[in-house]
Amino acid sequence: MLEPQIPPQLLTANQNNLQDQKDAAFSARDFIPFLNEAFPFYNFSLAKNGEITASQNGLPLHSAYNPSAEADRAAQAASSGDSDKEIFVFAGIGLGWLPLCCARLPNAAQKTFIVLEPDAPRFFAALASLSLEPLFKIPKLFFIIGADAAQAASLVQSAGGFDKAKIFFQKSQTAGVQKWFDNFFALAKQRRDAAQVNLNTLERFGRLWLKNGARNLPQMKKLCGAAAFFGAASSGQESIPSVLLAAGPSLQEILPHLKEVQERAVTIAVDTALRACLRAGVQPDFVVLTDPQYWASRHIAGLSAPQSILIAESAAYPSVFRFDCKQIVLMSSLFPLGKYIEARLGKKGPLASGGSVATSAWDFARAIGSKEIYAAGLDLGYPNKQTHIKGSAFEEAAHQFSWRLNPAELQTARILFSAKNQIGADFEGKPTITDERMKLFAAWFESQIAGNPGAATFTFSKKGLAIKGVQFFPLQEFLQKPKIAAQKKEFFERAASNYSFYDNEKFNAVIAELKAGLKSISALSKKGAALCNDILCGDTRAQKRIGELDAIDKEILQSEAKNVAALVFPTGRQLEQIFARSQFPKNPIENAAAKSKIVYDELLNSIEDFLKIC
Repeated sequence: MLEPQIPPQLLTANQNNLQDQKDAAFSARDFIPFLNEAFPFYNFSLAKNGEITASQNGLPLHSAYNPSAEADRAAQAASSGDSDKEIFVFAGIGLGWLPLCCARLPNAAQKTFIVLEPDAPRFFAALASLSLEPLFKIPKLFFIIGADAAQAASLVQSAGGFDKAKIFFQKSQTAGVQKWFDNFFALAKQRRDAAQVNLNTLERFGRLWLKNGARNLPQMKKLCGAAAFFGAASSGQESIPSVLLAAGPSLQEILPHLKEVQERAVTIAVDTALRACLRAGVQPDFVVLTDPQYWASRHIAGLSAPQSILIAESAAYPSVFRFDCKQIVLMSSLFPLGKYIEARLGKKGPLASGGSVATSAWDFARAIGSKEIYAAGLDLGYPNKQTHIKGSAFEEAAHQFSWRLNPAELQTARILFSAKNQIGADFEGKPTITDERMKLFAAWFESQIAGNPGAATFTFSKKGLAIKGVQFFPLQEFLQKPKIAAQKKEFFERAASNYSFYDNEKFNAVIAELKAGLKSISALSKKGAALCNDILCGDTRAQKRIGELDAIDKEILQSEAKNVAALVFPTGRQLEQIFARSQFPKNPIENAAAKSKIVYDELLNSIEDFLKIC
């Protein structure tokens, strides 16, 4: 989940002037024969200006005239044109000219440098060709040598994400390992798409998350966390299997046997599959609901499952907590308000989120200690042009709101053709309809399965979109497994012994602390807005006022309450849209003050919105 933050670069506009720097390169004429012998995959030579260069299979790695100038131009362009990029990713090191020149930029020490070179000999060729001492002085420098593309993509993601990365790419430098880089760029696109989805979701639902979270504070105080169940399915060498029940069309094949399945595993249903499970006469052991929207609450509205445990997000729509079930437990919140509280009082039980409730349900199965996870209805596509299992919440809603000019079939068609549909391959290699969103979910499962080798994942259906790392397992073979009533009873008993709850007084103290922090930010914002007004009104001490604004910004950014306010604070993209609709003075200092005033005003509005609810 994208963490909302107030962009510090938009609070004030003090910027340092960049100055061109260029060190003289050394001549390597005497080393050319040695290099050609040691690294025969390159053809080393001297450029027209006497600097070392090379080619590979006739393709030049660098300029044949002035390699350092060519690299310097690229570095300067990145510094000015992509000044907001915090990460420099070098796809192939070549001889090292470009990373070297980027390392000499005035702001290089504030960047994260990531050098990707799948082929170790090429990395050593760069070390032998140039003195890369300035590069090795970069504080946040990472070399990924000989690793796989997924590991490289994960490092970029953990360093800040692909939306903050500038990727330097030259085809001649990747030609020897093109397949590796094709995989890396495919993963980069998936991560960028996921980040864009998160950003869109934040802009659309940020206020809803904060509103729900504030109204559900009593639930956070009194309900225990899902962490009580973590590890409870694994006792010594034995492990209780889990079955994930998603709402894809293939779940229909499992429903007639669902009672038998439940006798042999812990059943974990997503909210959209609950209605179908109940119609089959089965109350799943767990139901997972993570979406804070009202329509997600409708998936379980009016239903009753007194033998099921509901796992909910603390920002869920408030009516979710009136669901008739055995027990409600909370997962760790994905949103700043819940994170703020849990950081002080303890985590409820972190579950990964890949954009779909099914991803959180899978992660719960892994977290409880199941070494075998079986999926039913996890189709990630539209097999046989069906969107959901018959009787699911989606299908029921389609029929409920169906009328002559908007029949249920038309609503299904909209789903099939509104998400940039694509053709994927199922577990038999046959074509199946899917879309970009489903492929993002599949990529999430693939990365998580690869990173958790202790939990094997299987599917009961061959019809869904194939997920790397997931194997087909025949349902009839699963039904031959022994019943585990005694083991499941012990599982729930072990979990019950781990129940823990927040202390009432400590909880109230944390909320009071949060409100005090937000009020402090509010006071600072008012002070900042007033200083901006002074500058815009022609205050002769404008330069001094800019320094005072810097101090205010620093204090705001150090506040632990800032991310809660940021949940309803405009994103960077929304701020740019606000700026585009505004007129600003041409004077640089007044221009910066006008923009900063908008930011302070928006921050004040965000805090007032929260304090009205909380």
